[in-house]
Amino acid sequence: MAPETERLAPMLIGDSPALDFLNSIAAPKGLVIDWLETNASLLDWFEQSGLCERGELARLRDDADPAEMTKALQDIHAFRDVFRNFIEEAAGKTNPPVSDQLVREINAILLGGTLTMQIVQTAQDHVGDTGAAPTHALRTQIELRTPRDLLVRVAAACAKLICEADFSCVRNCEGPTCTMYFLDVSKNRKRRWCSMSICGNRAKAATHRKARAASS
Repeated sequence: MAPETERLAPMLIGDSPALDFLNSIAAPKGLVIDWLETNASLLDWFEQSGLCERGELARLRDDADPAEMTKALQDIHAFRDVFRNFIEEAAGKTNPPVSDQLVREINAILLGGTLTMQIVQTAQDHVGDTGAAPTHALRTQIELRTPRDLLVRVAAACAKLICEADFSCVRNCEGPTCTMYFLDVSKNRKRRWCSMSICGNRAKAATHRKARAASS
């Protein structure tokens, strides 16, 4: 496992918060990195991934009971393993079956959360006699009160993926040893790599080496 001081920034390449969660453990350069390894790195990842805002996390950083944080971390690891098993089976399929057990587990997690709703202003361009009026949207969000609510947030992201995604576009990177998954939202649906800078470049280099060997 890579030491925290030597870690890359999280690779948020999934085009889905649920798949970014799945990719929170990976070996992009050969050494396994778990961006959710400790209580501190867990909170960092939630901020970096956009699943939580910095202000929301401040209370957990300052006041959360360490034992509750550790329990939440363990539960999140366990749920990540369960969700990975599902994605490994479902990726690339049209209308893959979702087990009753997985649905029950996600629903049980979601029942422990508190959903809040607020009207938020999304834009305001020179409000006045000639300007556009501000636009508003209804924002629903799982309240972040305790460390366990972090699990509720990721379970909600996974539930959204299960209910809304076209799983024929959920793919494992074609890198021979890459464990990362992504939702292919490219125009022609021909995305192959988690990242061109890592697995894509490795594939190009391998092709180049084979071509040179064949011509020598």
